[in-house]
Amino acid sequence: MKLFKKFLVLALSVSLFGESVFSQTSIVVRKPTGEQYWYILKQAQDAYDFGDYGQCISYAELAKNVRKNQILWEQYTLDQSQRSRAMRDAGDDLKNVMDALEKTKQTKALEIVNSYISTYGESAFGGSFSRLLSFIQLNSSYPEADYLIGRVYKIEGEVEQASRYMKKAYEASNLLSVGDMKYDILYDLADMAKNQLDSLSYASYLEKIGSGQYYTDYEKYLLDVLADDQFYTDTQYMNSMEKIISANDHKAIERFFVLYRSSSDRSLKALEGLASYYENTASIMEDPAKARIERSKALKCAALGTVVAVTRIQTILEDRVTDYHYTTIQDMLKRCAKYPDIIRWGNENGVWELFFTLADTAEDRGYAVFATDLFTTIKECCPEVYWQELASSRIRN
Repeated sequence: MKLFKKFLVLALSVSLFGESVFSQTSIVVRKPTGEQYWYILKQAQDAYDFGDYGQCISYAELAKNVRKNQILWEQYTLDQSQRSRAMRDAGDDLKNVMDALEKTKQTKALEIVNSYISTYGESAFGGSFSRLLSFIQLNSSYPEADYLIGRVYKIEGEVEQASRYMKKAYEASNLLSVGDMKYDILYDLADMAKNQLDSLSYASYLEKIGSGQYYTDYEKYLLDVLADDQFYTDTQYMNSMEKIISANDHKAIERFFVLYRSSSDRSLKALEGLASYYENTASIMEDPAKARIERSKALKCAALGTVVAVTRIQTILEDRVTDYHYTTIQDMLKRCAKYPDIIRWGNENGVWELFFTLADTAEDRGYAVFATDLFTTIKECCPEVYWQELASSRIRN
């Protein structure tokens, strides 16, 4: 902890330095000199990779302040450019403004506008110069730096600080240079929320979840991941999966795995986490009606999760096995046993557990034929012995 306090002192020193620079540039706004904010953040990332967390936070805080100064200069430059008659006549139309900047030889202002258009696309601003100005003002946030600082605090066990920085990064996720980093942030937030949930006593857990009225942060963050999943958000699609599973015949399992595919790999861990979460929630609910709702949600998450997993495995096998094409789920799972990396990937992402959870929740929902057929498939074909044995214990003679 003494070591971490040293890190905190370093971070505060950089933050105070940044504030003094910012206050100076608010009086005389000049283009920032020296290293650019993205390069300073790269130094922060390098320090993180080497385990030098104090230096990492120092660089990350400095990068945030340099970016703020850069945005202040951009705002000032564009504001100054509006003082000519030609610019006032251009109005709010972005193309007209750019033409006017070129005609009046306001090179720096034009470079600023072009840099945002090349990064985010002209459509992001709806052809409006005022919208571009508003976006630039918001762009002073540096979510990549906040996320990196949050990761350091998470490693050090400072959960409140880690959550604060990561939430700040998520709130500004529309500014991320790599948009998919948003999902990394959400998964880290969900992981911390789950650890806090797991640390509760049974009575506290029951109080928070058992009523079905408490919307936990863990669930919220995973649902935010799935908000961009076109299949999860399609109610008709999700209901159709349960309809296939509910068919009381032995063809249901194969119809299910033939009909559905989804390449939303980033959703896999969220679906696995929510399937277990809803299943556990249902098991402690005293109200049967509320428990049924939770089990239905668990089933649908497990179903879509296995579809994502099967789609991914099929793609891998098609790349590796000449003339491979999907035939049955049993054949696919048996083939997985030949590839240690597929088995490892399945373990790391909870794939084999998802198959078991799907069978388990199907049984809870009263879909006995599908459940028995899937338990049998897991017993005979799953590449992990643990899940084979667990499935075997659930098969009724």
